[in-house]
Amino acid sequence: TKDIIEAGADTIQLRNKISNDKEVIDQANLIKKLCKPNNTTFIINDRVEVAAQVKPDGIHLGRDDMNVNECRDIFGINFIIGNSNATTEEALISSMLNLDYVAIGSLFETITKKDTIPSSINVIKDLKASEFKLPIVGIGGINKERASSVLESGADSLCISSAVTLAKNPKKEVLDLKKIMKKYGK
Repeated sequence: TKDIIEAGADTIQLRNKISNDKEVIDQANLIKKLCKPNNTTFIINDRVEVAAQVKPDGIHLGRDDMNVNECRDIFGINFIIGNSNATTEEALISSMLNLDYVAIGSLFETITKKDTIPSSINVIKDLKASEFKLPIVGIGGINKERASSVLESGADSLCISSAVTLAKNPKKEVLDLKKIMKKYGK
């Protein structure tokens, strides 16, 4: 994680669905300490109780997680809240919530998450064509080879997991992805 942060990842998300709260809190506190001096945004995936204790920069909510408005009541206006969407209709409904971004995916087959709902870059294109106001994060199976097509579709950002964490040189992978993103002004 340290190498990935130092390579310039803008945001780190902790996604741990299997460990108990104490273990996740320990992991989250460590990641938060690494993120802070590098001005890296730290997001916790779906663990509201953990986020309440650790106080990261934000939380990402899935379809079965806490209601966005309840979450906003707990964490306040300056806390980043995003959620998962697979379809244009879902994203349009999400745009009426008090969110800071929407994630669109799974854009491609992914090994990180098994229960994904298929989506496509066409959803991002449709949202951008409709003058969708929230930032869009492309997610799901994105790697260096696929990054450009996701950015060309209009995504404001990319969420990349296994392409970085399973790379032989994660730091180089982040640097290469950052170069691709800069070509698109992201």
